[in-house]
Amino acid sequence: MDEIVCANTAFRYWRCPPQVRDLYPRLPNSEDSWRALSQAPFVTDVLKTPIIAVASPGCCNHHSGLRSTIRWEGASNAGTTIDTNLGFSVTNPLNTLFTMTRFVSQIDLVLAMYELCGWFSVFEPAPAAEMQLKMAVEENRNSSTQDLFELGQGEDEVPWKRVYARATVKDPDNDGQKSKREDGRELTKLKGTSLWMRKPLIELSDLHRFADKVKSQMWGKQFYDAAQQVIGIAASPLEVAGVLLLSRSRRLGGAGFRYVYLNDLTPLSMAAQSIAGQKVCYGDIVIVNPILMKAVIIEIQGEVIHGSGAVLDHDAERMTALQSMGFDVFLVTHDMLNDSKQLDTIVRSVFDRLGIRYKAKTEAMKSAETRLRANVLCNWLEIGN
Repeated sequence: MDEIVCANTAFRYWRCPPQVRDLYPRLPNSEDSWRALSQAPFVTDVLKTPIIAVASPGCCNHHSGLRSTIRWEGASNAGTTIDTNLGFSVTNPLNTLFTMTRFVSQIDLVLAMYELCGWFSVFEPAPAAEMQLKMAVEENRNSSTQDLFELGQGEDEVPWKRVYARATVKDPDNDGQKSKREDGRELTKLKGTSLWMRKPLIELSDLHRFADKVKSQMWGKQFYDAAQQVIGIAASPLEVAGVLLLSRSRRLGGAGFRYVYLNDLTPLSMAAQSIAGQKVCYGDIVIVNPILMKAVIIEIQGEVIHGSGAVLDHDAERMTALQSMGFDVFLVTHDMLNDSKQLDTIVRSVFDRLGIRYKAKTEAMKSAETRLRANVLCNWLEIGN
């Protein structure tokens, strides 16, 4: 395929883990037949149609169910595109986000920015790819959930790791009842989720520099405004939802906290180190009152981690270590963020602990919060669709 894939189509490419991409054959040439190209496995499973691409110089735009083209002068700049092993070129992650600006809402663009700048990706393999991935996991039965969660650091290791949750095994010969071991414990197995951990594809500083650079271009103002809302590096969609609900202005549906930090490094005292088994901790969301020098830490407990005893034990040790140093630590789940009353109670408590006067929201602010909650606690797989 000669076209340069961009925007939402390129975003789906960058979401796809390299070990999944390697399962697919090269795409056929679009000059032969766009219909044949649209039926290629990688297109039907990952890229989807219509394929959004950059219009060739001198050619008219195309808009159909199979493809859609855009005019973009930046495609000729050095380093803006990357050749893939699948037989096509794709915009780099930064320019993928920039070309997405004309296709998605601002809040979806913010979420996409958080994902490509974060330590995670959201991707659900097609059934055939899922089966091959499952076979690979079966060959490594000794890996624990914690091992599967940790990122490999060696150059030869695949830099993406899937997050696995423990699922209870049901016995098909026992009317769907849960199976149990001889000691009475329920049998569980590891189940792959749609959450993958990897190193950030874009440095946060690069995002903000790029946003400032393109601010005067067409679509640049919208891109710049979205980039200003990305204030840190997240490790999960739920962290993103939490930081937006807490840091956005009250007029836009947030709690209005000004000094909010994502995955902020906190050195531990000697006593705290003995609890956590490490010298530093990273608070998921840290909210600070710089005048009184007080801080509250919000620990986000994602549902996909609930099945992992190793991860839960690590979280408990981390929380206890931080509390031993005098930090107020709140454990917040998806359901708490999704419940307006519970979230308001948490926000009021944080205001109180930080010594900040709380002011009740107006009806307009409450309506904005409802809209924001629906937008950030969404199905992340649908972003860009």
